[in-house]
Amino acid sequence: MKRQTSSMFAAAALAAMTVCSGCATISTSREGRLAGIAMKGADGAPREHVCLTTSGEYMFWSLPLGSGRFRWNEKTKTLETETAWFSDCVGIAELQEALLKYADSRNCDAIEVSYFDSDVSYAGASYEGLLGIFFGSSTMGVSAVLVPRKAAANN
Repeated sequence: MKRQTSSMFAAAALAAMTVCSGCATISTSREGRLAGIAMKGADGAPREHVCLTTSGEYMFWSLPLGSGRFRWNEKTKTLETETAWFSDCVGIAELQEALLKYADSRNCDAIEVSYFDSDVSYAGASYEGLLGIFFGSSTMGVSAVLVPRKAAANN
């Protein structure tokens, strides 16, 4: 009986950690999707559209339980995503840094940059909205079109 109780507790803890985790995503348009599109103010043809999004779960709307994080891998020169437990990585500064590293790794400039955010309350998901008092989530993202940089004439 004791073993069954501890197994149930471990399963409940794992389920809670999964539900409370945040995530980070990188979405891009496939190659050639922007062919033939001219962007006002862009010196070159757009290469790709990119959208970076990160979300986090919070207790009492201020104590982070988990959030998505972007991490630059210097070895592979790629932007990677991971979950940061008990850390708040949902913010414009983090998104801007990730976008600039992503664009730079492709030798591109970011144009048509726009940010978006949303907060979600779980008040409607429980009896009398008690869940909404204790938990909430936040999502922020940045969207941009990447245009290849022109090689400097003096280099």
